Amino acid sequence: MRSVQYTQNGDIDQLHIAEANAPSVGPGEVRVAVRYAGLNPVDLAVIGGAFGQATGTKGNGADFSGVIDKVGEGITDFSPGDLVFGGRPHRTQTTHLLIRDPAERLDKIPRGLGIDTAGGLYIAGRTAIAGIRALAITEGETVLITGASGGVGIIAAQLAVNLGARVIGTASEANHEALRNLGLEPITYGEGLEARLREAAPEGIAAAFSTQDEAEIKQLLSLDIPAGRINSIGAGSQVADTYGVSIAGETAAERGDLAWLAKAIAYGHVHVPVAGVFSLDEVQSAYRFLKGSRPAGKVVLRVDADSLTNDQRAFLSS
Repeated sequence: MRSVQYTQNGDIDQLHIAEANAPSVGPGEVRVAVRYAGLNPVDLAVIGGAFGQATGTKGNGADFSGVIDKVGEGITDFSPGDLVFGGRPHRTQTTHLLIRDPAERLDKIPRGLGIDTAGGLYIAGRTAIAGIRALAITEGETVLITGASGGVGIIAAQLAVNLGARVIGTASEANHEALRNLGLEPITYGEGLEARLREAAPEGIAAAFSTQDEAEIKQLLSLDIPAGRINSIGAGSQVADTYGVSIAGETAAERGDLAWLAKAIAYGHVHVPVAGVFSLDEVQSAYRFLKGSRPAGKVVLRVDADSLTNDQRAFLSS
């Protein structure tokens, strides 16, 4: 197996590919041949040491999708060949992933959901659902989603639209058309944003999903958005005590949230664009693209499948 790893904290250039034996499968376990692994901004914070110093060799990534290639004794809900997705923090950017608790970590990919999209849903999807749930949006309200073209924001914004809200989303002008096509009203972020928001919503904004720093929380409060109707995922836990805002994120998600979102995407209620696909060997370039380009949607690593079997080749020539 091949995996993305790092051995000390730092920046993107700490990431490298390492080789090892694929894990064996024990009772109650399954092994997934990973096909796609999602990238998230929080990965860079982990590599940088924000959640503790690295000691020894560390894996990377939390989102994945793939196909089960081995199951252990006692497994009845999954079989070899099942397409699955889920999350396993700090180790999913690999060719083979051992899941010791499949009932808690895996969901089957429903028909209509691409395996590439599924590979980037775990962190962003769970974060978006938990944050929108915390806002208790009602039909007809005006809701602001900041960073609306990002991996979390683009899902959260569409969930708010589906709840009947009028949704304003901040984003770079390059992503405005994509957001309009999803039912949002895009606003360019940066200098003068507060004035643009007041002009766009003269009767006020009822609730906000904040993806940025503490300065953004202060700005939202200055717009007279009630603190109890602001959910922050990017400013740190201290803003809950300091300002009284909600901080519901990925850890507040429920077990069934990801499966629900998968069906919502499969049925066409939510669209999650894949903004960039990179090979496992291009992991550094993938993170630089994520960090520097502010793409609309998710960035994923593609893990090459094994070559076609002789029977599969014969099918193409029959």
